[in-house]
Amino acid sequence: MTDIQADDRESSSGILNIMQAHPQINLDIKRMPYGDYIIDKWLIVERKQISDLIISIVNGRLFQQAEWLCQSAYTPLLIIEGQGHDIKNSKMDRRAILGALASIGLLYGICVLRAINKEETLNVMLYAARQKARIEKNVIGRRGYRPKSFKKQQSFILQGLPNVGPTLAKGLLQHFGSIKAVMSANADQLQKISGIGSKKAERIVLLLTKQI
Repeated sequence: MTDIQADDRESSSGILNIMQAHPQINLDIKRMPYGDYIIDKWLIVERKQISDLIISIVNGRLFQQAEWLCQSAYTPLLIIEGQGHDIKNSKMDRRAILGALASIGLLYGICVLRAINKEETLNVMLYAARQKARIEKNVIGRRGYRPKSFKKQQSFILQGLPNVGPTLAKGLLQHFGSIKAVMSANADQLQKISGIGSKKAERIVLLLTKQI
């Protein structure tokens, strides 16, 4: 069973009706301060149709929402819903859209995924929940890429912290000078790094200090 909290303003999308009828979803509809969905108290999802994405780029709200998502206690995910012709029909330069999404992914460290329609959006969220459950059950370690240089190894270690990507790991090392200093920092000290808000700092400190 997957627990999903959904913002009540998503009712018009039709996704909530599908969720309510799904036998494997425990749905809680409420007004959420940011984000559209929270999956298993782990993943916070912002869903945007392409038309909404374009509007949010123009008025700057996309980046404000990205900041809010990064400061939450959850892993952030942005799902872009729609098809290629929706972009072609818009008046915005495709390069501007790609630039905005690159910033969301690289500077804010938010995963960006595409979905064709609301059914696929729901499937993406369920796939994520199932993968997370499978990984936790099997205790799978970090695999794949293994850095060679000393500096890249340090960055790789820091990227194991919650919502810390390559850019943020680099900023932490430049500010604190060593992994040991990062691990010893308190929440106030971590917040001095651009991209780390109070909630993210508290989550990092909790991970490093909580006793089993």
